[in-house]
Amino acid sequence: MVLGQRLSEARDLAGMTQESVARAVGLDRTAIVLLEKGERNLKVPELVQIAQVLGRPLSYFVEAPVPAAVSRRSTPHAAHDSTRALDVEIDQFASDLRGLLALGLLEPVLRDESARVPRTHAEAESAAASFRRKAGLGSEPIADLGRLCERFGLHTFAAPLGESGPDGGCVAVDAEGGALGAAVINGHTGSGRRRMTLAHELGHWLFGDAYDTEASLDSEQMINSFSIHFLAPRAGITTVWSEYAEWPLRDRALAVGVAFRLSWTAAISQLRNVGLISHDERDRLSANEPRSGDYLRLGLSWNDELEARYLSPAFVAACLTGYTSSKLTESRVLELLRGMLTVDDLPAVDASSSMDGLRRSFEGHTGSGSDA
Repeated sequence: MVLGQRLSEARDLAGMTQESVARAVGLDRTAIVLLEKGERNLKVPELVQIAQVLGRPLSYFVEAPVPAAVSRRSTPHAAHDSTRALDVEIDQFASDLRGLLALGLLEPVLRDESARVPRTHAEAESAAASFRRKAGLGSEPIADLGRLCERFGLHTFAAPLGESGPDGGCVAVDAEGGALGAAVINGHTGSGRRRMTLAHELGHWLFGDAYDTEASLDSEQMINSFSIHFLAPRAGITTVWSEYAEWPLRDRALAVGVAFRLSWTAAISQLRNVGLISHDERDRLSANEPRSGDYLRLGLSWNDELEARYLSPAFVAACLTGYTSSKLTESRVLELLRGMLTVDDLPAVDASSSMDGLRRSFEGHTGSGSDA
């Protein structure tokens, strides 16, 4: 039944009918209908074909989902913007993390059990400063947010969810000795928005509610407050604001946005939050959203990050370590890397060491009278 549900879901997300799937894999439509109802056994060669047609890894159909992902998908999203496509990506990414944990390719972390969602904006700012200190940061901009999140145990996948799709979400993947966080963000939105989304999901992870089904709109607002102070602390943006004191107001705001890689809305909102501009000034700036040429005119630019198909560096490294140590097959590592690399890009593997690993995997599994 679960396999049938996964098949139906993958087919819907691929925008295919039962007839088109049947035709693509050489089956009758009736066979697909029965498969989705859980009333027909699915042969392995058929599953391989269906997975290829629907663009999903085999693991999506056969592995048990992560409990936290199941909880997320079965709960009405009162305070979280979500879609089935996002939930499926979170489910798959969480399952992949669980597999790497089971193979010892990633290590779980212990989170601060005392951390709680801030109740006021002052608490949110204080929490942001505290976690920055734990990461060894002062008030400077964060150059690589994805790598920083890894240090707290949160791994990221930037999925192609469309410009109008949901921003993102995350769940906890529990393991013996701790847990890891699986965050999926929309890699098709703007760079500043992607960073803000990931900082928001980091807040959920750090405060122990990677997906809090009881989360209220107030708690979401507090996590947003934490996120902006984490990305652009008061002291940091005040310093940049002062450095460009000779520039017109709007140009100074542009400089702050670039320095901390914030969207225009986030930049001017934070400038208002810390008292560097007035409400009226923020409203005027909001009505005059900049274009790309406005930044280039001032010689300002930054490199985009967290674009679609981005994967956390430690996640990628774990996958490739699994491949070179023969813990992961070639096809599986390519699935895990989601098109980031081709077969020709994979590291060379020493055939002799690969065979040694295979022999070791069979040690202790032969009978006492075996000649093997």
